[in-house]
Amino acid sequence: MSPKVFITGVTGFIGGDVLHGLTQTLTASSIIALVRNKSQAAVVTGRFPTVIPLIADLDSSVEIQQAASTADVVLHLASSSHVPSAKAIAEGLAKSERKSPTWIQISGASFLAGAEMKAKSFGQPGTKIYNDLDQIHEIHEILAASPQRAVDHIIRGVHATNPRVRTAMVYGPLIYGQGRGPVNQRSIQIPDLAKATLQHGHGLHLGRGLNTWSTIHVSDLTALFLRLVVESTRQVNPELWNENGIFFAESGKMSFGDIGKGIATFAHSQGFIRTPEAVEIDAAAADRLTPHGSAIWGTNAQYQAIRAREILGWRPQGPSSLEGEIERVVLAEASRNFSRPAQKLA
Repeated sequence: MSPKVFITGVTGFIGGDVLHGLTQTLTASSIIALVRNKSQAAVVTGRFPTVIPLIADLDSSVEIQQAASTADVVLHLASSSHVPSAKAIAEGLAKSERKSPTWIQISGASFLAGAEMKAKSFGQPGTKIYNDLDQIHEIHEILAASPQRAVDHIIRGVHATNPRVRTAMVYGPLIYGQGRGPVNQRSIQIPDLAKATLQHGHGLHLGRGLNTWSTIHVSDLTALFLRLVVESTRQVNPELWNENGIFFAESGKMSFGDIGKGIATFAHSQGFIRTPEAVEIDAAAADRLTPHGSAIWGTNAQYQAIRAREILGWRPQGPSSLEGEIERVVLAEASRNFSRPAQKLA
């Protein structure tokens, strides 16, 4: 069976890469992609001629509800926090005449750092390593205690009210690599840190820089989404969906202190900055440098992707080392705007 897929976020980093994967892997599928305007539609269909654009935005509840109601699979990759679009998808799936409509949602691993953010404890080492198979109940407890995770709560309640609907949530860690989508091919955490390093002439780390995130290449994250889409066409495996539908994705880990030092060392070797040293910044400075900088550069989010490996047979194949990625990102950021440091960061 070739599923009919409705996907959001195709002009973004993750959604664009997943769209690339869908068009390469599920060639017989019908793919409807949400895009904001005719210009974006032209770019998307120029790269992927078989994709059908739906011109609307995340606040277009009627259009999203209709598209979800006719899809076998909804891939909501545009946002993990936009409540109106999530409600529209839930309402559309409730009206669906498909046998087992499926909702696969992107989210982020920062929910594991809720206690650190509440305590404003940044740059400290973390010892807790979660896994998505043996600790599924603990993960649900953390989510239930996180009121800001409104979209996650909507998804967790869908199956209870509509038993035909299957759901899965994929919690991305630090995602690296160059995307293969039609518009944005740049991630956030490492590129923004490299950009700040080039701007200020030295490396940066928040607090002591001992905090660590799990990591994954964007192509491996896409491979996980594709396996879930394919699995949605098969007989229901209860270990994949609904209460069990919590998926992590990782192939390694690295502390942000090491990332900051790696960026500074390479940038200095290329003559982009005057010193290879990395300096400590506080949470307020991090938040000025990039949105939610204290959360994405200063917390711990370490986990093991056991469910995808053991039940889906997923194996990461992309580059697992960040050293080459750091060099690529520094060169890319330097080519955008910088050749020499602009100012020091106090």
